[in-house]
Amino acid sequence: MRKKGQNVTSPAAPIDDFDTTTQRLTGRAGLALFSRYLTSTGFLGAMSILFASMRKSGKGIRIGSLLRQILLFMADGTSRHMTYFDELRGDTGYAGVIETPASDMVSSHQVKRFFAGCSVGRQWLFRRLIKDIFVWRLRVKKPDIIVLGIDTMVMDNSEADVREGVQPTYKHGVKGFQPLHVTWGKYIVDAVFRGGKKHSNHGTTVLTTTTHLVELIRRRYRDVPILFRMDAGFFDQKIMAHLEDLGVGYLVGGKIYGDLRERVDMPLPRRSGKRLKVVRARRRARPGTTVRWMTAESRGTRLVQPYSCEKP
Repeated sequence: MRKKGQNVTSPAAPIDDFDTTTQRLTGRAGLALFSRYLTSTGFLGAMSILFASMRKSGKGIRIGSLLRQILLFMADGTSRHMTYFDELRGDTGYAGVIETPASDMVSSHQVKRFFAGCSVGRQWLFRRLIKDIFVWRLRVKKPDIIVLGIDTMVMDNSEADVREGVQPTYKHGVKGFQPLHVTWGKYIVDAVFRGGKKHSNHGTTVLTTTTHLVELIRRRYRDVPILFRMDAGFFDQKIMAHLEDLGVGYLVGGKIYGDLRERVDMPLPRRSGKRLKVVRARRRARPGTTVRWMTAESRGTRLVQPYSCEKP
């Protein structure tokens, strides 16, 4: 039973001493540091509060302890099978490394029940959490300009025995999922889990995601220049116009379509599939129009030219 005043997210069996050894250490030794990091940053505390309602009674494993073991299981990467939790449950050495009493080690059935209780609506709790972490990192780093990347990631579930919700992806022979994610450097600051057949610019996900992130930065950090970087999958007039209305910059890759060739004066490669990049407007031409800058590579020479376009 937990003692009164004990932190519900602190290690129940903390490491209090260390010594040298002649044995060869594996990558598992780093799990202790990761466990302390999860606790010291307040990450587990925030998760425990958001998912506290999933614990129906005071019996059983604490939410904080269960979440810690799941995250450490993912960081370990030794196995991707749920049944591996049963093997770890009998490994006293592993329990000592992650600072958890052997009696509190979770089983595969407990983890499965936890994920079964995670409804679709709870993904918004995860998004809220990683956005809070994003704001915390911004306040620590204090950047004067924020560069965010938008992309999708194909998750291959072709060989899985249980594949509920799996759909064909744009990669040949790969069935799985294709979540949309926004990154700041090496950190994911927002993500939306989607089916595999959802292309990059599916629906209004990109529009709503960018709107929420821009409002979050300006409300909880400060008003700084924001630049979005995207590949050809997001080469869409609606996205460009939306980002211009938000007052942020963007850099997007694309193809040289016929209408773009007619709008610019510089000599463009004749191949329609040649890549180019479009940068957001720096000045207005006239009401209802905007000026964008396009760069293209032609025979080793970089060509840059502004062009006007009607707002959709």
